[in-house]
Amino acid sequence: MARVCGAIAVGTLLWGMWALLWRGADWPILAWGAIFPAIVLAASATRRVSLSFPASAWLRWDLWLLFFVLTGVRVMAAVASTSVCILTGRTRPGIVAVPVQVRSEIGQLLLLWSITVTPGTIALLVEDSLYVHALHLPSNPGPKLTLPGLSTVEWVLKRLWG
Repeated sequence: MARVCGAIAVGTLLWGMWALLWRGADWPILAWGAIFPAIVLAASATRRVSLSFPASAWLRWDLWLLFFVLTGVRVMAAVASTSVCILTGRTRPGIVAVPVQVRSEIGQLLLLWSITVTPGTIALLVEDSLYVHALHLPSNPGPKLTLPGLSTVEWVLKRLWG
């Protein structure tokens, strides 16, 4: 029962992220967004996929709210920054490697989503480091490279998922 509830919770989260990514709630978007959660639920029910989601992570509404507010602030700042780059024609695109603090798979998925939904960035790969294609390379090169606001998002995700 807990396995099915976890799969439903993850499916619902992915479905919501799908609707946010497409910025709409028309029936084709919602229908196609329901296919992947249904596959996750079926794979979990047949025990082909093992999902472990602590109930405590779903009950921390304060951290969820903070996560979505931080993501929203990052999106608004990136929209402004990208707009300035479009108007001035000045960009410094490139791929950066950022150390990852979040170890859980769902935490990394949410981190990748929060980066990809931000204009001017695309999360490419996560291993020991997170590889991000950025329209604006950070001005702080060195071993402690980070993207603006990402460390706070990681802190929230570590509190939620470990």
